[in-house]
Amino acid sequence: MDESSKEIIESSNSKTALAPSHVGKGLALIGSGFDWFLAGLAILGLLTSLGSTLFEVIARYVFSSPVTWSEELSRFAFIWLTFIAAAVAIRKGEMMVSVDSLINLAPQWAQKAANLFSSGLVALVAVILVVFGWKVCKGITSLSLAMGWPVKLFYAAPLVGGIFILINLVRAQADRHARMGEFAVVVGASILCWVLFIADLVPPPDWDVAIVVNVVVLFVICVGVPVAFSIAFGAVLGYWLDGSIPLTALPHQWVNGVDSFLLLAIPFFLLAGQFMNEGGITRRLVALASVLVGHVVGGLAHVNILCNFLMGGLSGSSAGDCAALTKVLVPEMAKRGYSLAFSAAVTSSASILANLVPPSIMFMVYGAVASVSIGRLFLAGVLPGVALALAYMVAAHIISVRRGYKGLERRARVGEVVKEAKSALWALPMPVIILGGIRFGVTTPTEAAALAAVYALLVGVFIYRELKPSRIPRLVLDACLETCMIMMILGASQPFSWVLTAQQIPQLVAQFFTSISDNPIVILLMLNFFLLLVGLPLEAAPGVIILVPILMPVIERIGMDPVQFGVVIVTNLLLGSLTPPVGVLVFISAGIAKVPPGSVFRESFPLLLAGIGALMLMTYWPQLSLWLPNLIMGVAK
Repeated sequence: MDESSKEIIESSNSKTALAPSHVGKGLALIGSGFDWFLAGLAILGLLTSLGSTLFEVIARYVFSSPVTWSEELSRFAFIWLTFIAAAVAIRKGEMMVSVDSLINLAPQWAQKAANLFSSGLVALVAVILVVFGWKVCKGITSLSLAMGWPVKLFYAAPLVGGIFILINLVRAQADRHARMGEFAVVVGASILCWVLFIADLVPPPDWDVAIVVNVVVLFVICVGVPVAFSIAFGAVLGYWLDGSIPLTALPHQWVNGVDSFLLLAIPFFLLAGQFMNEGGITRRLVALASVLVGHVVGGLAHVNILCNFLMGGLSGSSAGDCAALTKVLVPEMAKRGYSLAFSAAVTSSASILANLVPPSIMFMVYGAVASVSIGRLFLAGVLPGVALALAYMVAAHIISVRRGYKGLERRARVGEVVKEAKSALWALPMPVIILGGIRFGVTTPTEAAALAAVYALLVGVFIYRELKPSRIPRLVLDACLETCMIMMILGASQPFSWVLTAQQIPQLVAQFFTSISDNPIVILLMLNFFLLLVGLPLEAAPGVIILVPILMPVIERIGMDPVQFGVVIVTNLLLGSLTPPVGVLVFISAGIAKVPPGSVFRESFPLLLAGIGALMLMTYWPQLSLWLPNLIMGVAK
């Protein structure tokens, strides 16, 4: 409980009349209660999805009586979780994924103007969700197939979420003046919505929809508007300029973009990662990696890379692995003479392995967008993950030799290796649970992710006894917020894709690449260069969501397997997470290690070159990605 809440409770126990000075404290208590209410709803949504998914597995295999309503309930809770968590994220100042590195270089007045513009655009999209979400709900009278609930309850999520977003936008700033500014942009956004889209007082100009929409979306992303709301605004602008698509399509298609049982695996894997880091699994994997490779030259750098490889096969979250291993390994590397910047660079670079080694959240996003088998994508990432890890190790070894970075004093004895392997034994079955269940048809990817989350929870609480029950709500909420960042973008991309399709953008892009050359080798080289450039300002998740529908016609023309392309585009955009101006993984590691990001970017350059070398191998050697899924799951037809 915060200090203002304590003061209110104490004052309420006294007989003193409520003085005017207590009004602010009363409002603070109401605001605190509202925050707890929203956080509780988000947590309830995730736990409901998790519980109903697990109930389906239990009903199917324990009672031999599958239920029909569990998947529908899971999807319902997941939709509401996404929009409620968006309001929580805005209140916490974590307005989903945004590219603010560029605007942070601008003068103070420009930064304030950009922040106000960003709030105004978010408010405009939220107002549209509320107004046209209400129209969508009014027009739906059908019932859901399994539970018999009104379908309008599913589509009410953006309406209610939009209201909460607007409330928290006004409450987002601490001082009264800033609150009035936020209130003004909400009112202004409401008036603009009425003038343009309800009263239809201003006719849309006769502009080229494709050019205007793409330029505007790129601009608003670069000035720091959250990517999800930037994409949604692009859809709104496209609908308005086109004139043939009603704005009710925005909330309707946004819900459709989130409404996926398969994508429920994302919050479950994120939750598993939270439980791993808090429950001692991460620390034991670090110890195991240390006794395996810690004695060689640059040993702790190799330990760092190997730990990211091992943990990537369990959590699937690059950001989570980067934060956890920076806390554990960077101080230890610094004690043994490694520079802080190099230690942070190794950690941030190697953390992209979490989205190559299964389970990979980026592969789940790609699979959902490109309609590709998640199981095949998981298997396709194994050998490329090995290749990337080896490339990093070679680069780290060369740097360590030149700088004299030593390994541990001696090679670990067999008994020490056995001891650490036993200690980490409970962590190692998780890949079997995930991949084995999917491969043999025992579980869906979502059910496997739910089992992995529960397994990590039980191991952390009852086996290792490092995960305190009092910490569980906080970890669940963190998983909700991380899920929201991905799903808001994925949901907003659905209406945006309507604009792209209507304007035939994918076909035009394919025509552009093939007009330069019809040689697949040249086209792939151009694609990689294009993706590396795009990855500079854009993070991997929005990059996959935006670019895959545009580039798939190019891939089809040159005959590239979509599974291999999934590995290539995910790796390529993840490498962008190591480069300025965004470089989110570098900023995470540098912030925790308390070292300037610029020095970490410089130290990351040799590792980035090694990563690009591995990327070329993935691009021009298809069997590196396709051999394992073809071996285990058969050749795709």
